[in-house]
Amino acid sequence: MAQVQMPFNWKDAELVDFKVVNEDWQYYNLSDKSKIRVKLVLGQVWRSTTQYDNLGQPLYVWNSQNITALVSFPSTFRGEPTNLPLTPDMVAQSIDEVVEFETSGKQDEWSAYTFVDGSKLRLRLNLTSIARTKLRGQAGEPIYNVSGGVPNYRLTVSPSLIKKLDKQITTSDSKSSIYR
Repeated sequence: MAQVQMPFNWKDAELVDFKVVNEDWQYYNLSDKSKIRVKLVLGQVWRSTTQYDNLGQPLYVWNSQNITALVSFPSTFRGEPTNLPLTPDMVAQSIDEVVEFETSGKQDEWSAYTFVDGSKLRLRLNLTSIARTKLRGQAGEPIYNVSGGVPNYRLTVSPSLIKKLDKQITTSDSKSSIYR
């Protein structure tokens, strides 16, 4: 089912605290013989107090980020450390080689969270590309640029938050929803 996006009403949104149920590292074998791990971490969650989807569920918006760590690499990749503060732009402009990648170990891992309002969220990484850069870390190790799309998600809204909708006033706008 396609979701139509509508502007999220930040003015009437509330922060929702959450408990981490599961945030495991995902391991990836790279075609250049290196291995990395990536963890998806949830940052903040907001719930609208005035906007609902066509099922009467309040709209949620969240942010997350990916933490990346090098696990192993061929010794021939070691070089002189890059002695500059690294910025995302610098990393993106220093691509040396785009590498293929495949999941190592457990597959289809989801990060899981329980919100204090009783709702539950599961997120899964959605990596789109990995590239080795010409940059080197403090020990001379290669630095990789890992790019991802919007994480896959599954949101289960607490039944106590679902609003009964009057079917006579349902419009195409009330069928819109937003999730990030």
